[in-house]
Amino acid sequence: MEFTVQHPLSCTLFQELQTNSDTDRARAMEAYMKHQFAFFGVAAPVRKVVTSGIKKSDLIDLKQTFPSWIKECWLAPQREMQYAVLDLLIARSKWLTPQHLPMLEWMMVTKSWWDTVDGIAPGLAGSVFLRFPESRDQWIETWLTSKNLWLNRASLIFQLKYGRKTDWDFLQQAILTHVESREFFIRKAQGWALRQYAKLEPREVKMFVESHPELSGLTKREALKHL
Repeated sequence: MEFTVQHPLSCTLFQELQTNSDTDRARAMEAYMKHQFAFFGVAAPVRKVVTSGIKKSDLIDLKQTFPSWIKECWLAPQREMQYAVLDLLIARSKWLTPQHLPMLEWMMVTKSWWDTVDGIAPGLAGSVFLRFPESRDQWIETWLTSKNLWLNRASLIFQLKYGRKTDWDFLQQAILTHVESREFFIRKAQGWALRQYAKLEPREVKMFVESHPELSGLTKREALKHL
């Protein structure tokens, strides 16, 4: 889809970020992200000043299923536009309900890379599932068995912020579902999820890793990094 800016909010974000652009920083950011996306070259603290200036009244339509400004920002060439959306949504994650899950899924499979998926899965989808647990299984089972690796990754890391509310049985199932995966981003996510849970239950994680020698070396190293 060709990129166009029409909604006042997406226009404001685009103009503010463009005003704060830095060509040298943009080149460095593009190189760090392996030249997958264009950048304005706006540092995160500056971007957050921009997004923090957005009035609550300008975000009322966020309570709709899929506000048009989100789609416009997500399709923008410059990666900071996607980051701005995440800034705004994560700060208002409690506004989101299961009706927003199709939107979150679309965001994860559109212009996909770890930087956005790692914000959406635990920060947004995870928040919805925790508050509306009846919606979790339908979506997560689909993501877990999808042919899209970013949805697979989401199914592994959506519980990162759950703490004691982590569903350990499901996490083990999710990891073993993709135990033979050779994808770096899947193996890394497996280890990351285990490392996070190990902060609470180191014995459980160690036993799981030891009982599954088929786990990749990367997964094991990440899981046991702080044990």
